[in-house]
Amino acid sequence: MKKLLLCACAALVLAACNDNDDQPRFAAENTKVENGSLTGSNIHFLGTSTVTSAKGDVYVDPQSYFEFAGLRDFTLYMHRTRFAAAMPAMEMRLYAQPYTPGTGASLSFALPSVVPQVSVPNAVGGGYTWKDFPSYTLTDVQGTIDNTLCRISFTCNVPKLGSYRVEYEGRMLE
Repeated sequence: MKKLLLCACAALVLAACNDNDDQPRFAAENTKVENGSLTGSNIHFLGTSTVTSAKGDVYVDPQSYFEFAGLRDFTLYMHRTRFAAAMPAMEMRLYAQPYTPGTGASLSFALPSVVPQVSVPNAVGGGYTWKDFPSYTLTDVQGTIDNTLCRISFTCNVPKLGSYRVEYEGRMLE
């Protein structure tokens, strides 16, 4: 009986110690950008988006998840993106955009205007398709990857809803 009680206590202690598995694991260095260029491996960032409306309302998403894919250009996936608490989360991407190589594990990009794409369900056959979303055109898009830190900012003018300034800062996941 004592052995059973000891085993149960040990299992309980081990389960309590594994609570950290739910925490994100951030990378100590970026090996997916070399000599200022993407290597073709996807890079995942978790961070905070701060969205300010033209009216001054602020929405903060502390779990913003962005992903870069590419080699000579990049595609930025903005997973579960929202500009306001009441807005439904959308899968958005900036497809095949140019970037400026930096040095080491850094690069940057500046896009005066870009039409994002959103993932929409197919009417027939299931699945999803990427569609251009011109009513959400992004302007003054600026971004950097500096080793394991990513910063992105842009403005989105949504018809009938207003203008939103987005500031994102995220850390690279392992």
